[in-house]
Amino acid sequence: MAKIPFHIISGFLGSGKTTFLKQILEQTASKQKVGIIQNEFAPANIDGAELKKSGDDFELLEINNGSVFCVCLLGNFIRSLEKFIDEHQPDVVIIEASGLSDTTSISEVISAGSLSEKIFLASNWCIVDAQNFAKVGLMKQRVNHQLRMADVVVINKTDLVKGSADEMEQEIKKINPFAEIKHSTFCNIDFEIGNPAVDKFYFGDVKAMPRPEVNSMVIKSSKKIRRENLQIFLDEWAPKSYRIKGYANLKEGGTVAVQCSFNDVKLIDVEDSFHPTELIALTKEFTLREWNRAFKAL
Repeated sequence: MAKIPFHIISGFLGSGKTTFLKQILEQTASKQKVGIIQNEFAPANIDGAELKKSGDDFELLEINNGSVFCVCLLGNFIRSLEKFIDEHQPDVVIIEASGLSDTTSISEVISAGSLSEKIFLASNWCIVDAQNFAKVGLMKQRVNHQLRMADVVVINKTDLVKGSADEMEQEIKKINPFAEIKHSTFCNIDFEIGNPAVDKFYFGDVKAMPRPEVNSMVIKSSKKIRRENLQIFLDEWAPKSYRIKGYANLKEGGTVAVQCSFNDVKLIDVEDSFHPTELIALTKEFTLREWNRAFKAL
C-alpha cells in the first residue's frame, strides 16, 4: 500500500493554526479524504470543537491532556494514530501540533517503527503571529526550534502590524535560511497536499503518481561533527535522497543549517544554540538503519 503524506502545522499559541486548518479543509476536503490530528494541553479541546463548526468533511483525532510526545504518552499516541489510519484510510494526514511541541520529535515518531510503513513526512509548516512574535518570552527557544525545522514559515496577522514585516522575515531567515516564507492575513494562503518536497524535483513523473513511495527518516544526536566529515557524509547520501535538511553542530564550534537536493549540498553558518544535531531525509534508496550507521561512524 502506498504511504500517506503527513503534514505538520506548528506555531506558538494563538498564531492561527486552527484558522489555517480551516483554510486547508475549504481547499481540499471535497477533493481528498483528510485526517486531522489536534494535540493540545487542555483537557477539553476547544480548537477541535471550533474546527467541527466548519462543516467540512474530514476525520478528527483529538489528543488532549498534554503533549503526545511526552514519553509517557508516546505509545498511546502511536497506537491511536495507527488505529485512526486503519479505520478511516485518509488520503492525507495533518497534525496541528501543540504550541509547545518539538516538531523533530514528531518527525521521529512517524519515521520509525510500524508507523513508518503507513505514513511519511511530506512537509512541516510553522505559523508565526506577526503581532506577538517578539513577545513569546521564555518560550522563544521552543518557537525558534519550530522555525528551524519548518519547510514553510507563514507570517500571519500582517494586517495587525504597523509598517512592513520585512524585519521579522529577516530575523526568521537568520534562524532558518532555507525556509520558504509567506505573508498572510487569516492564514489565507494555498496549501499543497501531498509531497511538495518530492514534487519540487520530479515535476512530471511524480505528479502523475497520487502517492509516491518515499521514506522519511530522522537523525537526532548530541554528537558534534567536523565540517569536512559532514561534507563527505552529505556528498555520499544526498544523491540518494529527494531531500536532506536540518542542522549540525560542528566540532570546530558553531552550527550549520543543512539543505541538500540530490548533488546540491548547501551548508550555511547560523547562530549557535543548545539544540542537538538534527537531520531529516526523504528518500526511497536507503533505510534509517543504514543512514544511522554511517552517521555514527563519522
